[in-house]
Amino acid sequence: MPSRRLPNTTPAVLRTLQTAHDTYNNTTVAAARALSTELFAQLDLTVPTSLHSRFAKEASEVDNAQAAQAPLTSDLAQKAARLTVIVSHFHQVLDLGIARGTFPVGARGYYGRDVSAGSIPDLSSYDAVADAAAKVVSGEAARATAEAAHFVPMAMPAASEVGAQLSAFTTARQSAQQAITKTDRERDDVTALYPTAQALAVDLCETIEFFYRKDPDPASRRSKCKRWGVVYFYETNEPQDPEPPTPPPPTP
Repeated sequence: MPSRRLPNTTPAVLRTLQTAHDTYNNTTVAAARALSTELFAQLDLTVPTSLHSRFAKEASEVDNAQAAQAPLTSDLAQKAARLTVIVSHFHQVLDLGIARGTFPVGARGYYGRDVSAGSIPDLSSYDAVADAAAKVVSGEAARATAEAAHFVPMAMPAASEVGAQLSAFTTARQSAQQAITKTDRERDDVTALYPTAQALAVDLCETIEFFYRKDPDPASRRSKCKRWGVVYFYETNEPQDPEPPTPPPPTP
């Protein structure tokens, strides 16, 4: 026996409200409408203050915020990957230079490493990469001051390249974080309104089923309710209700 499935997600609630709204408007005979004018007033999209209008607006703003956020987080990931490579290469080249005698063993200390460190700094997170990159920039300046005339600048990559990529990463991270914060704020608005909107969707389903309660044919009753947005769940291998025939297109 098919059972009614109540809307319990934001998309499901929106579908229920929208279907009931459209079916009400498309039902020109008032007596055939399964909803009262009072219920429809909460669905009326021509009224900005109706619950349907407000919930649809908040949900749309979440979609828009996510759409704006996606390219920014993607750009951040690309710049973070690039910064990780450059910082990693800086320390690898530094170690090779120390092994050749181009740089003194103690040079590692200027960049926040133990002078005898056998591995490059941790680059496993955005914070770690940013910290290591900043130490490259400040460390190169400190080494230049300390070594004075004996200073040999790092190259391939230079500290200035690390600094430029760190700046690009920082800007991208700020933009992405602002976008994420906006998305979270929009989601909070939907979350705050959701219980009221979901209660309305449930009320609609119950009202619609009550309106058609006297239809003696269960399949016919469910078919009519479906047109208003009620959704039914069928068990595995349970026969589906026959769908009403689709009306032919109008003759040109």
